[in-house]
Amino acid sequence: MTKITWYGHAAVGIEAANGVKILIDPMLKDNPLSPVKPDEAKDQYDIIVVTHDHFDHLGDAPYIMSSSSKPVLFASYDLEAYLNREFKIPWERMVPTNIGGYVDVKGVKLALTMAVHTGVYSDPTGVVVNDGKNVIYHAGDTGLFADMEIIGKVFKPDVVLLPIGGRFTMDPYQAAMAVEMLRPRKLAIPIHYNTWDLIKVNPDVFIEEVKRRGYEALVMRPGQTVEL
Repeated sequence: MTKITWYGHAAVGIEAANGVKILIDPMLKDNPLSPVKPDEAKDQYDIIVVTHDHFDHLGDAPYIMSSSSKPVLFASYDLEAYLNREFKIPWERMVPTNIGGYVDVKGVKLALTMAVHTGVYSDPTGVVVNDGKNVIYHAGDTGLFADMEIIGKVFKPDVVLLPIGGRFTMDPYQAAMAVEMLRPRKLAIPIHYNTWDLIKVNPDVFIEEVKRRGYEALVMRPGQTVEL
């Protein structure tokens, strides 16, 4: 069984079918929505994924990696080079990769995808998690782009997690258009909204637009877990 937990903003925990635990974009300390703080999470996860280096996505990854010997870090090569240089995270605890095909990490297949956004130390990405039972696409921070249709065709996601906050990413209507291109087989979940006033939106608009297009959508509460 695959489990997805939303911690607010873009922080998402995934428990793979084989029991491996993955934490994506772990901004917990400065996340007003998160019911979990870094010290509670640091020894729980086997893999930390960072989609890009903005503070609300890199978040507590340096602290978690430095204070726990358990997780490995999965991110773009250039972002890992920055973390190695600035935070002394050793290369043997990071998985060098870039946008492309799957990489097996602790029995779970991970892949980075294109994202239309900005970054300081590396290009932004999304990430695909494939545990053999379900394929989950976390889009990171991104605007709407036509190649989402290719991501859908290549990876065939069961669940998509899409930013809907509007000012820095897609808005609810654009994110619903992304769902139509990605064609998730099970569920679409909105993320990256209502953390602060700058990205305050009504997620019901996303739900209605997704359902109008023939797909299922779910608004999660921070700390809520969904089993697939």
